[in-house]
Amino acid sequence: MRKNLFSGPDDFSLSPLLTLLPVKGKLSRLDSLTSSLFARYEKVSGILKENPVGAAPESKRRFLAEEAMLKQVLDWLEVKPGS
Repeated sequence: MRKNLFSGPDDFSLSPLLTLLPVKGKLSRLDSLTSSLFARYEKVSGILKENPVGAAPESKRRFLAEEAMLKQVLDWLEVKPGS
């Protein structure tokens, strides 16, 4: 079943990723989440590219913020989104 584009982000995106960050900058501990993070980044980017007519500005702002956060984490993990 497909999710409505006008509904809010998935529960995964609302979980505080800060709690997953390792102590003292050991980003290698996030390697196990790389595929999930990249999949969510791709999904959010796709939703933003579709730009549904009538989408609430608040919803779009949340997706833009989520996309920026995911891109930053993927950059830390040296994963290049969009390549």
